[in-house]
Amino acid sequence: MINQPDPRTDHYAPSREAVNPGVADASVRTNTTGGSYAESRQTHYVDPTGNQVENVVQVYQDTNLRRANRRTWVAKVVYFVLSVLEVILALRFFFRLLGASQDSGFTQFLYNLSHVFVAPFNGIFHDQALGSSSVFEFSTLVSMLIFALLAWGLVALSRVVFASNDSGRQQAMTTRSRQP
Repeated sequence: MINQPDPRTDHYAPSREAVNPGVADASVRTNTTGGSYAESRQTHYVDPTGNQVENVVQVYQDTNLRRANRRTWVAKVVYFVLSVLEVILALRFFFRLLGASQDSGFTQFLYNLSHVFVAPFNGIFHDQALGSSSVFEFSTLVSMLIFALLAWGLVALSRVVFASNDSGRQQAMTTRSRQP
């Protein structure tokens, strides 16, 4: 028992056939022109201790599924970045609207961080002063809208680039072999 090979390892396979020549092996392979590939392999044998063993291995690859996964990943990343940017811009808008003190470190950090994204839209509309320190910033609202449209466009582009590869025609070929 101490020097017996482990039946779960690859090194055990040749000795299995030598001990038990009646190993049944059934393989099925399927290819389609739509980019899918499937393979199934079943092996039945009796190990040296007399146990009936069945080994099943199945592999399925679908290029359309991979493209769909890439498309989903791009959409998730773009929408995550958009969400972070929209939160930063919304905080800027409400801090400016409520007249937050510009002497606060957090407020200065927020204004400096968001200025990069709002600066291209300054001057499109005049910002309205609502008192001594409150400002209704149209440029922040415009930048939020433009960046949301830009993100939507990037996700739509990823849907075109990573669209499924439907050829309209599928052909399946199956090969079965049984080896005694």
